[in-house]
Amino acid sequence: AASEIQEGDTDSWFTAWTELAMRVEARAKTSLEGGHLVSARESFLRAYSYYRAPLLFMDPKDSKYCRIYETSRSCFRQAAKLQTPPIEEIAIPFEGSFLTGYLLKPDNDPSPRKTLLMFGGGDSFVEDLYFYIGPSGLKRGYNIFIVDLPGQGILPHNKLCMRADSEVPMKAIVEFVLNDEQVDPKRVAAFGISAGGYLIPRAVTSEKRIKACIVSSAILSLYEVWTKNTALERVAKMENSRLFGLLKRLPFRKVQVISKLVDTYTWRWGVSSITDLIEVSKQFVFNPRDISCPTLVLIGQQEYERFEASREWAHRYVNEASSANKELVITPQNEGAEGHAIGTNLSLMSQLVFDWLDEVFFGV
Repeated sequence: AASEIQEGDTDSWFTAWTELAMRVEARAKTSLEGGHLVSARESFLRAYSYYRAPLLFMDPKDSKYCRIYETSRSCFRQAAKLQTPPIEEIAIPFEGSFLTGYLLKPDNDPSPRKTLLMFGGGDSFVEDLYFYIGPSGLKRGYNIFIVDLPGQGILPHNKLCMRADSEVPMKAIVEFVLNDEQVDPKRVAAFGISAGGYLIPRAVTSEKRIKACIVSSAILSLYEVWTKNTALERVAKMENSRLFGLLKRLPFRKVQVISKLVDTYTWRWGVSSITDLIEVSKQFVFNPRDISCPTLVLIGQQEYERFEASREWAHRYVNEASSANKELVITPQNEGAEGHAIGTNLSLMSQLVFDWLDEVFFGV
């Protein structure tokens, strides 16, 4: 795919990934028809990833956006049915709509077990989280609930946009989870990455049925994310000018890429301008002192060293949280774990997360 993409050209990005996805999906169907279930499952998962890639640089209001996502989701769900035991689709009623996600269980044992609720960030889809945490959690005997919060996935199309009071949708999710007899209510944890580093600790300040909290990385102020060491405020001052409107229409590749990323974030936050996005973000704050459950903060070395706000928030979070059990881990560059949300070394991330959770839940 990379060999077919021209740098900065979003059209070539779309074409390369969708053509690859179609080829892999066709092979998945051939394997399924032949009874080769492992090959079919793995190919459907790859096809999901390849259909998913174009969404990064598409305008969510483009009619193709929903169509491509639905195709990618279909591939994932076909793979989910081939998992042992099958991955269950879930839809949690919330404010006239549904929070969609999946439930992964390691086996069919009816006994209550430890459970991790996993949440993404400001541009994630719930299916992405399977690849991030699913297999590693199942190997360790955890139930894994992966769910889109308002503003994530395709939910803004259902009028569920990003909201500061993440404790409100979290209450609905926790009540749904605790209705499952295979969930031990004393061993329920929540993990948020990227913008989830705000959404999950904010929810945990009120939702005390969550017994442990993990973030990578901590975000104490979304306003500072948008305004500190970025050009977003300068762009906001220009966006109503004729020059800015002209600039967006010119065929400059870098401008087009940035423009589509901005369109995605304003759509997810339910606003119409960068100015509004910055203004609404002032509500996205929480006080770490209100976190009383055990808490783990992970941050990649590169993010820790390069971004002053991320470094400051990580230390404030751990120092100020009222929990007696709190820990900060800086994951190292010399193990390839320096990237955002530790996405560059998922095996190390999983080891740190689940070893820590086992110690919290079992004292091992």
